[in-house]
Formats: sequence, C-alpha cells, structure tokens
Amino acid sequence: MDALQHRIQALHPRAEALCAALRSEAERVFGAETALGCTPKTAVFRLERDPASGADSLVGEWQDEHGHRIGMLVLHPDGGCFGEFDLVRMHPHKPGWFVEAVEAWAGAAAHGNDAVCADLRLLAAP
Repeated sequence: MDALQHRIQALHPRAEALCAALRSEAERVFGAETALGCTPKTAVFRLERDPASGADSLVGEWQDEHGHRIGMLVLHPDGGCFGEFDLVRMHPHKPGWFVEAVEAWAGAAAHGNDAVCADLRLLAAP
C-alpha cells in the first residue's frame, strides 16, 4: 500500500466525521439530500506539503461535471481538519443572505479540540 492509500485509510473515520457534519448542516437548512455527493468515497485525494510545518496533509476535492472544484477536505497530521462544500443558493430563512458554502472544522485531537463543528458561509445578497 502506498503512502497516499495508507493515509486515506488511516484518516477515513476523521474524513467521514467531517463529511457527516457538512451534510448535516446543509440538510438542517435546506432539507434532505442537499449535499449527497459530500462523502470521502467521492473525493479525489492527494498529499500536499504544508509549508509551515513541512508535514504532508491529506487533501480531498470534489469536482462538478466540468472539473471545477465544489468542495474540499484538508486533514492535517496533528488531527486538525477543515472541509467545505459549495451550496450556492439564497438562504431560505434569512432574506438578503446568500449561502456560499457549508464549512466544518475540528482542532487537533492532541489538544482536546477534536469535536467537529459546522456552519454556513454567508454573504450579503447582491
């Protein structure tokens, strides 16, 4: 098993928790099946060197049918992670607000910040 596959397998539970938080937050506001494609299985992964730490982070991306990125996961070696998935629609309950994406994050497990949190990324509607 190569380094990438090993890292994907080792971090799968963390990636799944991040995706579950993204889907849950999207579905809370927009209803079921809003972010069905947001799963570790549908992401394309690579290792990417963090310039600050010098360590390799696992990065996964989702793309639309035209090859444009519509979301990503970043899982750092210390357990910290971040994910986003584009929603691109008006907020159904907040007039004048546009939902760009749903975001989820967690801190490093070693520092006791391993709970996954999620929220919407809002912009004032044009």
